[in-house]
Amino acid sequence: MSLERILRLRHTVAFRLTVWYAVFFTGGMLVVVIAFSLLLLRGIHHVHLSPYTLHELLEAYLKFFGFSIACVALGSLFVGWFMARHALSGVIELTRTANAVAAGTLNERVPVKGRQDEIDYLAKTFNIMLEKINDLIQGMKETNDNIAHDLRSPITRMRGVAEAALSSSSSSEAHCLLAGHVVEQCDRLLGMINTVLDISEAEAGVSKLDIEEIDVTEIVQDAVGLFLPMAEDKNITVQIQASSGVKHYSDRRKLQRILGNLLDNAIKFTPSGGFITISVSSDTKKITIEVKDTGIGISEQDSTQIFDKFFRADRSRSEPGSGLGLSLARAFASSLGGSLTVKSSPGHGSVFTVTIPRT
Repeated sequence: MSLERILRLRHTVAFRLTVWYAVFFTGGMLVVVIAFSLLLLRGIHHVHLSPYTLHELLEAYLKFFGFSIACVALGSLFVGWFMARHALSGVIELTRTANAVAAGTLNERVPVKGRQDEIDYLAKTFNIMLEKINDLIQGMKETNDNIAHDLRSPITRMRGVAEAALSSSSSSEAHCLLAGHVVEQCDRLLGMINTVLDISEAEAGVSKLDIEEIDVTEIVQDAVGLFLPMAEDKNITVQIQASSGVKHYSDRRKLQRILGNLLDNAIKFTPSGGFITISVSSDTKKITIEVKDTGIGISEQDSTQIFDKFFRADRSRSEPGSGLGLSLARAFASSLGGSLTVKSSPGHGSVFTVTIPRT
């Protein structure tokens, strides 16, 4: 057992119950020993012993009972630990199930031991709560799917009509221009609908993860290569600070979309001649990806809202976008068990930090 795990045990209910049990039991034994010693000193049933005999008797008594009390104290620790762990076994199962549900495994349930005690009652109540939460999430997912279908269908038909007009030889130049604009806006609306659905699923914990071993540094390099032409058009220098071979088990597509949205934002809001730095660091507990730019920055008030869906700061309204990119990035980071945070000030650029735990 590692030292870290032993230190964690100090804060458990089982540890506290064990200590209290051992202190109470050993204290009771000490009270008995002290009481009996006092009786010996004062005489038992009016039988008086000589000082020499009494001294020998006390020495033998204390020697015997001192060893016995030490054994009792040690034994009470083991007995107390066993009793506490047995009594709290249901709570441990409850915690394990809660962690599994928090990680997205919504079909997990707490086993009911059948002892008809408070722990069983808590497990049954917790399972009922999970059933209702699962029904609610599934209902939300079905509602989102239905709304998405109802929205996609007319937009897809509009797009089809516009494409037909584009391909028709009888269409005038004005009609073709209008049809092209309709196709573009339809694609934009379909993209927004799909993004909102992705965010909703990730936030509800029902987003499916395709876990595989990935090289985080390689994914960062691929993302930079994809956005490099856009950066070069604005004369922006993009640098990567990462060691090779940062391996991790995660969802490749979600991590790519997180990086894509962060890089797209950094390039949009960094003026010509600016710098963007992407750094990757790792330790035994987490992997950290930072996207730092020398852009226009974000005010303190806007920093608390930029991850909200459809929110766009006043200074960003001149740039194309839907206000969903950062919401999607944070939702995907959360679905991977991590987080996305920002540090920024107007005129001094921004630093977006993605943290993904190793476990």
